[in-house]
Amino acid sequence: MAKLLALSVCFCFLVLGASSVTFRQQGEENECQFQRLNAQRPDNCIESEGGYIETWNPNNQEFQCAGVALSRFVLRRNALRRPFYSNAPQEIFIYQGSGYFGLIFPGCPGTFEEPIQGSEQFQRPSRHFQGQDQSQRPLDTHQKVHGFREGDLIAVPHGVAFWIYNDQDTDVVAISVLHTNSLHNQLDQFPRRFNLAGKQEQEFLRYQQRSGRQSPKGEEQEQEQENEGGNVFSGFSTEFLSHGFQVNEDIVRNLRGENEREDQGAIVTVKGGLSILVPPEWRQSYQQPGRGDKDFNNGIEETICTATVKMNIGKSTSADIYNPQAGSVRTVNELDLPILNRLGLSAEYGSIHRDAMFVPHYNMNANSMIYALHGGAHVQVVDCNGNRVFDEELQEGQSLVVPQNFAVAAKSQSEHFLYVAFKTNSRASISNLAGKNSYMWNLPEDVVANSYGLQYEQARQLKNNNPFTFLVPPQDSQMIRTVA
Repeated sequence: MAKLLALSVCFCFLVLGASSVTFRQQGEENECQFQRLNAQRPDNCIESEGGYIETWNPNNQEFQCAGVALSRFVLRRNALRRPFYSNAPQEIFIYQGSGYFGLIFPGCPGTFEEPIQGSEQFQRPSRHFQGQDQSQRPLDTHQKVHGFREGDLIAVPHGVAFWIYNDQDTDVVAISVLHTNSLHNQLDQFPRRFNLAGKQEQEFLRYQQRSGRQSPKGEEQEQEQENEGGNVFSGFSTEFLSHGFQVNEDIVRNLRGENEREDQGAIVTVKGGLSILVPPEWRQSYQQPGRGDKDFNNGIEETICTATVKMNIGKSTSADIYNPQAGSVRTVNELDLPILNRLGLSAEYGSIHRDAMFVPHYNMNANSMIYALHGGAHVQVVDCNGNRVFDEELQEGQSLVVPQNFAVAAKSQSEHFLYVAFKTNSRASISNLAGKNSYMWNLPEDVVANSYGLQYEQARQLKNNNPFTFLVPPQDSQMIRTVA
């Protein structure tokens, strides 16, 4: 009986942990109480040799309420974003471009080995093996490399090293959200990138200094500021690294980032292209629209080492909600991509035609961070007191946090308003307030009439006049039913 009680208590904590409510921050007053919401643009840009990174201030009240941090990065041709890991799980949406990425799961074996029959290596630079007989050079072994393309959502668990590379002429444009309020993050809610190579500015460090956050010990904060720009290995002594890696001091100096040029930064350009071991069918699949939605199954029982870590939700894929006159919406949650259960995140990609509307609705169990990819939309958000806390156009490049249960509606101001929404629950649910199968649709007519002081015919119109579930076409493209 005691065991059953203990299991029940554990289950309750698991359920609570999946919720988007800010339990660890509940001592902070008015964190999610707003008189007004604001659309946000990035306020910091960090240039690198091969691209740049833009960030939003994570100390902003809306981001603090949602427990997320937002950034956007651009990779040019042959650009490599060098490996790093983070203190919180993240989702990365690929808005433009294609290439390769890798996740290094601790304890998992390297399953890509040279030589592999039928595999393809491209642009292997001879500089790696100058003066060596190719047949005598050491064979490379590493963990799985994944291909990505426009519309992919990539799931990156906390503490897992991640790198990404652009092998095409088109720039890669990606939006990343960190779930800093996840229970997997045992530090404070401030986002941290632990860089594993190079010498570059920390993405979010300036916000930490600007907010005046204090470390438990003053010495630790001072040391953190002194080490600004270094990678994890920079803090270890040459002796320790030489011993630990069994390499000479020349290699260690590069490991510590001591030979870096000032302009290299987090994103470097690989001269001649990166040499990556990948099966040839990967590249073929990413040249054909509609394929490559998930990683190729390698026939091994799926564990964390072989887990699927991406899924395409872009405009070329089938929609969950579709109206040819209004637009489409595609969602991904833990049922589609099981690793999202570990991250406590999900996502939504939408395309809304000009003057079409996403009906008033609310997120039942998650905060939502909306990023406008293309075009603009008039968005209204209403809080629990019936106050309109946002009533503006959300424009391309802006973000908007919509707290849990706040009602929201959007009307496209562009030919195609494209957006991606990151949600702080692995099985986020929305409830529509208007339209077919909505809150209003499912109320008895008598309840509608008496709740809103309407005649029965008016109540019937309020219930049934909108035959659309979520997306409503422009008013001039549909017949609005009225009763004299």
